[in-house]
Amino acid sequence: MSDFASRSTASWQRIHAWTTLGGLFLCAQLYAFVSWITSGDFRPVPIGLDPIPESVKKITIAYQVVSVAMLVPVLIWFAGGVYKNRKIDAVRLMMIGWLSAYWLDPWLDFLRPMFTYNAYAFNYGCWCRFIPFWQSPHARIAEPLLIDAPSYFYTFTGTAVVALSVMHAVRKRWPNAGFAGLTIAGFIPIWLTMGLLDIAASRFMGFDAWPGAFQRLSFWGGHYYQFPVYEFLLFPSAFVASAFLLLHVDADGFTPIERGAQNLALSPWRRTAMRILAFIAFCNVLNLTYTTAMGVHALYADSWPTDMPSWLANGR
Repeated sequence: MSDFASRSTASWQRIHAWTTLGGLFLCAQLYAFVSWITSGDFRPVPIGLDPIPESVKKITIAYQVVSVAMLVPVLIWFAGGVYKNRKIDAVRLMMIGWLSAYWLDPWLDFLRPMFTYNAYAFNYGCWCRFIPFWQSPHARIAEPLLIDAPSYFYTFTGTAVVALSVMHAVRKRWPNAGFAGLTIAGFIPIWLTMGLLDIAASRFMGFDAWPGAFQRLSFWGGHYYQFPVYEFLLFPSAFVASAFLLLHVDADGFTPIERGAQNLALSPWRRTAMRILAFIAFCNVLNLTYTTAMGVHALYADSWPTDMPSWLANGR
């Protein structure tokens, strides 16, 4: 009986801790977004004088159209599942969580500019100057709103689900597979999907750039389309962690971060709100960890490539 009480107390404390942290993240991002929209920074980043290749223009337009169009079936699936089951499952909660983590996307540049987007994509600048503890003097990042916001909503969780499916397959084939084996199993499909897309986005699509990187540790180092090899390791870690969380969903549909919410004497909608905040906290922590690690390394990275075009320089 005492063991059950101890577990219940631990679960109660866990859900409240994650919920509180999620609330703090939510307040911070609302402050950043409102401050940005009402400021002079709410305007497109100039493309500059360098001509943009026609192929890059076409790819950018197509990328935006596809990203927005994909929202239609995704939203139908999202809302349909909630309506049918009269509750929200862990995958959909994670989609909300990752969407809320979008505000930390520009945190890569919080100390020094090291990452940029193609200013030809629809953008209204960036809210980065209003993120608490932002230090970089450059705050004009061309955030591609029609691409990145949808991507955070469905692509990030979708990538985690792909990794999860491989983890399940490995566990079924090798029941004794441990943490290391499942981690490798999760990384492989992410490298083959999101990883290759990231490389293509920088090298061939002109979508973004990593000018603040260690050139000797980058593919095509020294050129504006260089891609740091360590990004290929750090970024997927967030999705592997997300997959591990989904891997530990219990019979009631609760993950470790929200377990205990079902025991609280609350109305269903308040309980759901707590679960949403818990996922907001979890995904924000993952994104903050990744972007902070990349941002700190920029202090020691090489200078920007000399062939950086103005449409990728974001006004720098």
